Amino acid sequence: MVAARIAALLCASTVLVAQACTNGTPQWDEGAFTGSLIGGSVGGIVVGILVVVLASLPLCCGVLKQFGKWIGAAGIILGLLAIIIPAFGSMGACGPWVDELCSASCTGCTSSQRSDISALCNAVGFIIVYLGAWGWAAIVLGIVGASLSCCVCCGCCQAKMDPPPAPAGQVQQVQVVGTPTPA
Repeated sequence: MVAARIAALLCASTVLVAQACTNGTPQWDEGAFTGSLIGGSVGGIVVGILVVVLASLPLCCGVLKQFGKWIGAAGIILGLLAIIIPAFGSMGACGPWVDELCSASCTGCTSSQRSDISALCNAVGFIIVYLGAWGWAAIVLGIVGASLSCCVCCGCCQAKMDPPPAPAGQVQQVQVVGTPTPA
């Protein structure tokens, strides 16, 4: 599935430099390109899973409640970062391919052609990484992690801080509904 999209990317990008003669078909490392696309998605998924687990500790288990505000703030930031990590992988994948394509050309590529090819590659790579290379899972996990982190910041569920215990030797007064207040 990803290989078919990569082939479509190659065909679309080659149209931009069709006016220049070529010294054969450019040879490039398809595995490195695919690995970079999938690597960005995997990175986003891992960060998203870590945020979900970290935010669930105080929220669901009541563990680390005293650090709830810090965990919530870090979880929101990392959850949003998990959403955009796959895009970083797609942007890094195009550079070597553009270099190989331009080096195979008889006349080379002008800076305008290089930027056009790179822009097309980045646009298609962005679509591929989020739809075909599991980038959508990073989006889902990032949103869930950031949402759970917001709940931790608000003190929902088990993240609510317990009231401080009464000092030793002092009895805590409890008001029973329907009884008069002592004077």
